[in-house]
Amino acid sequence: MSRAAVNTSWAGRDRRTRRSGFTLVEVLLAITILSLVISSVYATWSATLNAWRRGSDASEAFQRQRIVMDTLTELAQSVVYFNSSPDLYAVTGTSKPNWGDSVSFVTASDVALPPSEAIDAGMRRVTISMEQDDYSRKYLALVNAPAISVDQSNTVSVSNTSTLQAHVLSTDVSGFSVRYLDPRDGTWYDKWEDSSLIPSAMEFTVVFGQQGGRFPPVVVTRAIDLPVAAFVAQGAGIPGGGQSNTNATTTQANPSSQTSGSGQSQYVPPGMAPGQRP
Repeated sequence: MSRAAVNTSWAGRDRRTRRSGFTLVEVLLAITILSLVISSVYATWSATLNAWRRGSDASEAFQRQRIVMDTLTELAQSVVYFNSSPDLYAVTGTSKPNWGDSVSFVTASDVALPPSEAIDAGMRRVTISMEQDDYSRKYLALVNAPAISVDQSNTVSVSNTSTLQAHVLSTDVSGFSVRYLDPRDGTWYDKWEDSSLIPSAMEFTVVFGQQGGRFPPVVVTRAIDLPVAAFVAQGAGIPGGGQSNTNATTTQANPSSQTSGSGQSQYVPPGMAPGQRP
């Protein structure tokens, strides 16, 4: 074989060898396409995961709200009252401007009663109000006390709840208000101080969430009939027996925020003027 033929043979092999590899441009193009595919898959997966987390958080928040409202409902529906001792079983409701309402009554329900206070099971006085922890954070609190207490002189009196432990009903509550339906004229009042009678219904309004939180504040309002109020009203000679048929729940999302004169925020549902009660 001549030298020219040998050179031609080696040149052909060299060209075939070079064709079997990838050029730098091809490698860079493949890497770019792979990066785009991975980025697209990650973006889709991340969006799906975030949506699932938001849905899960919203579901948990709704569940916590339902538990709080159901607890208030059961406590109110189990109100106990005896005409023979009106001062011991009185329903009292007060309001603190720019802070929240407080309501106290005797109930036969054991809901939200910790084991350490099981001695009060069967009948206890509960006080529900907004309180503040050591870090100045608001929460909805429940205080349990014996329905009747006897002092050293064997005198029966209403239990003092100021020195009792406050239990947390919810740390996600930023507002709490109560209204009372008078069985005599069917009017809703912001306070209740009449120990000789109890309201035929109580309306709880709870603001869940904080301004600037992950979710916008949600206002939940629920009106609860007090079954025992019918018998109390009949005993007082009130026509109609105090029946109201007001059991209902309303929910309002995205309440606007108004600033009171003291500089504190007050939540106002849409369509309502500042200071107007729901």
